[in-house]
Amino acid sequence: MTLQELIDHPCAWFVDHACGEVAISSRIRLARNVAGYPFPSRAEPVQLREIRHNVLRTLSQLDLFDQGWVSETDEVSARDRMLLFERSLMSREHMENEESGAIGVSRDEQDVVMVNEEDHLRLQVVRPGLSLESAWEEMQTLDASMEEHVDYAFSSKYGYLTCCPSNTGTGLRAGVMLHLPGLALLDEVRPVMRGLAKMGLAVRGPGGEGSDADGFLYQVSNQVTLGRSEQDIIGELHQVVDELVTHEYNARLRLEEVRPNGLRDKVGRAAGILQNAWELSSKEALDLLAMVRLGLAMDLLAVEEEHVVERLMIEVRPAHLQKLAGKELNPGERDRFRALRVRSKLAELRKGPKL
Repeated sequence: MTLQELIDHPCAWFVDHACGEVAISSRIRLARNVAGYPFPSRAEPVQLREIRHNVLRTLSQLDLFDQGWVSETDEVSARDRMLLFERSLMSREHMENEESGAIGVSRDEQDVVMVNEEDHLRLQVVRPGLSLESAWEEMQTLDASMEEHVDYAFSSKYGYLTCCPSNTGTGLRAGVMLHLPGLALLDEVRPVMRGLAKMGLAVRGPGGEGSDADGFLYQVSNQVTLGRSEQDIIGELHQVVDELVTHEYNARLRLEEVRPNGLRDKVGRAAGILQNAWELSSKEALDLLAMVRLGLAMDLLAVEEEHVVERLMIEVRPAHLQKLAGKELNPGERDRFRALRVRSKLAELRKGPKL
């Protein structure tokens, strides 16, 4: 499978759920290191290349990646690495490792192995919606398959050894991507974030640490792994996310009750701008598409093509736009092409029964 064939399909984890669902996707990520080698930050280039060679050989033996895509990072262009980052298939740190990095992606983009990121291995499983348990079951299978071929660095006292102490133990980071426009419009996101931080949970944008929550998209994940079991981490996060989902749905109901005209104005303006704009920045497009997605969920808007908005929320990002255009675009050209793409895809967007 080529990279082009991979990206010709929409992100399954982003569109395979009910339209308007609050929980977009669930992710389980494991940090693992190879026994007998220094961590990537201390290893010699020749050691990292040896690890890469051995892991790529392992991936070639796994059925999961047989129909997927496997490549060394330096064989992928900078634009395509950014594209993988935009699809949450590659971290920003890994994207910049041209010397010894590699990546394996399953055909449906739901299983990923990153080689020589912060740790020797980052295993990732993503599933649509709130499906942490399903993602964890798949991760156990992937992890066990890798461990048949790779000797992990493990301590009977501390658990799996990782470069960052916060990952030591299970090495597990569980996260859920949420769409929270209701809470954002009521100015209630920041209090929620503060409450989650007190519980030891991190709240970030869709691009991970340091990223903005464009499109009202937020990632909620655990921060501590040492001394806790995988089941405890996943169970607590699931419970918290369940409560967040309820709060978001309640926020949407309150908007309908106390700010009906303001809600309709924001949704209607977003639809009008997207259908008529000739220039759109990435952030503006994402924020407006998020309002349209809210409008569709609340029957204020209607459209024939299911998940067209979710697909656009991926396609309007810079690397995806340039891939669709088939050439490099400067910022101004991207803004114009982005607007053209959105106008054409939302031409059939119309008023819903409640607008």
